[in-house]
Amino acid sequence: MGDRPVYSCRCHVFRIDATTKKTWIPAADGPVQVSFFFDPSKRAYRVVSIDSGKPVINSTIVAGMTFSRTAQKFGQWSDQRANTVYGVGFNNEEELTKFADQFEEAKEVVARDTLSPVGSPPPLDASDNNEPRVRALSPSPVVEQQQQSFSRANASLDSETSKIRTSGSIEKDAPEHNRNSSSENGIDSLIENLRIDNDRLKTSLNQSQNNIKKWEVELHTLRTNNSRLQSALQENSRNVEEWKCQLLQYRDENAKLRARNEELEIEIDNINRSGTHSPKVSKKSAKSSLKSEEVERVKQILEKVTAELVEVKEENMRLKSQLRQSDDRNGMGKQAYENSMVCQLQADMELRLRELVDMNRKLLTYVRKT
Repeated sequence: MGDRPVYSCRCHVFRIDATTKKTWIPAADGPVQVSFFFDPSKRAYRVVSIDSGKPVINSTIVAGMTFSRTAQKFGQWSDQRANTVYGVGFNNEEELTKFADQFEEAKEVVARDTLSPVGSPPPLDASDNNEPRVRALSPSPVVEQQQQSFSRANASLDSETSKIRTSGSIEKDAPEHNRNSSSENGIDSLIENLRIDNDRLKTSLNQSQNNIKKWEVELHTLRTNNSRLQSALQENSRNVEEWKCQLLQYRDENAKLRARNEELEIEIDNINRSGTHSPKVSKKSAKSSLKSEEVERVKQILEKVTAELVEVKEENMRLKSQLRQSDDRNGMGKQAYENSMVCQLQADMELRLRELVDMNRKLLTYVRKT
């Protein structure tokens, strides 16, 4: 009976560099078909892969072999007869797990056959009395084609294997050296992964430190703007208090002017009734002097109020621009409340100033009429 396929998969195949014993060399240009073959006559398993008629893997599984999973999707084993280390890479972890399970199962069957006495039958499967327990797998067209290619290349592979066995170039400690090299390769790959992770962590840490510095600068800027707004709010509050005091003064002066006007009118009426004309005071002179004095005083008050109103408008525009800038830079609830309070105070101040101007205008009109 010839070799029969029991398991087949598709993966990337590598071989260890014979010179350095540390680097992997691709055995094919891309993923190839890798199969497990069982020879019932020899009770032996082989891992075989052929790419374009060229043998890529021809490894006979023996009891001392060990399949090592050095990465999440990569595994390797050392072949003493071929004096090399094979590596296989899969697209996902499940395929690697199936390959490793098949390798261990084949190794256990070979080990049982090796430990069994001569002439004793090997472990049999309930479905076949002449073959060991293998996975039920219907041969696919790809596997059949590979089996034909394997049978064509089997003679050359056997001759190469016999040459390697009888050449004497393989050292006695080759299996141990291959295991050590495979372990070193696994450790090197692990160290390389750790270095990559360490570099990523360093980059993330540097970015975090830079972001912290930027945030500290922004926080300092926000605190500075907040202090400026608070000082502007306090200054505006003081200005409102001053304007309130000035408004009260203007009201007192207006009341005094009205009282003085009433006194003068009473005095003029008394003079007209008595029919006496004082050299110092006459009706015409009193009225003219009263009008001139009041008009001059009202003009001064009006000019003062107008100048203050211009200053208030300029201050109002400046505060509004500062409030817009502060609203653009931070949307804090407290500052929004303070800004609304400032706007309300400014509106009240403008309303009171307008009332004062209207009152002064009325006073000027009244003086002109009298």
